[in-house]
This record gives sequence, C-alpha cells and structure tokens, in this order.
Amino acid sequence: MLMRSELNEVWLIDQWLAGRLCEEEARVFKARLLLDETLAEKVEAQRTAHRMVRRYARWEARNRLDSIYRLLLTETDFAHQLKTIFT
Repeated sequence: MLMRSELNEVWLIDQWLAGRLCEEEARVFKARLLLDETLAEKVEAQRTAHRMVRRYARWEARNRLDSIYRLLLTETDFAHQLKTIFT
C-alpha cells in the first residue's frame, strides 16, 4: 500500500507542477506545501527532474537535427542549393 500512496503523491506533484489541479485542489495542495517541508522538498526534486528531462530532450533533438544537417550536406544538390542561397 505504501508504494501506491507514493505513486499517488508523485502524480499529484506532477499535476501541481503542470497546473492541472482544479482551484480547490490547488488551494489544498498549496496549504500542504506550507505545512509539510518534506512535501516541499519532494516538489523541488520533481521540478528539477522535469527540468533535466526537458534539457535532455532538447539536447537529443539538437543532435538529431545536426546529424540530419550533416547528412544533407553530403548530398551535392543540397550543398549546392545552400551555397547559392547564402552567396
């Protein structure tokens, strides 16, 4: 049962961070944050985890686009079109 309550708490924190709680739930959660330091620490940890996941996703997308760009540069027609556009 402990695992279920921990998962519920993670879900609730996710909802809070995403702004998906209704007004009443948000008020209750905000009050819990003020009263429960452990919960506030968990929220900050989860916020940091979300931030890291977003950064990693951007890094992955940037690498994919860079790979595609390098591949396209090996295509002579594409490279020639680029040169004509920017010269």
